[in-house]
Amino acid sequence: MSKYSGTYVREEETYTIHIDYSYYWDNGDYYQPPEDDLTIKAVWLNGQDITDFFWDYVIDSVHEDVKEYAVENKPWY
Repeated sequence: MSKYSGTYVREEETYTIHIDYSYYWDNGDYYQPPEDDLTIKAVWLNGQDITDFFWDYVIDSVHEDVKEYAVENKPWY
């Protein structure tokens, strides 16, 4: 079982979004299948905390992008 925290950043022409997250994974073994989980801790848009807005209105459209980024950037130890 492993866990790490990071920040996903997306810079567009008119805005920058930072998403702080923690990512947990277990590669599994013969008896247990692999599993993982992503927890989004905070969301900042152009330096303004929009975490509540994110949870209320945006979560579905961005969650998979952040999870894909977390999986691709997890440390290999």
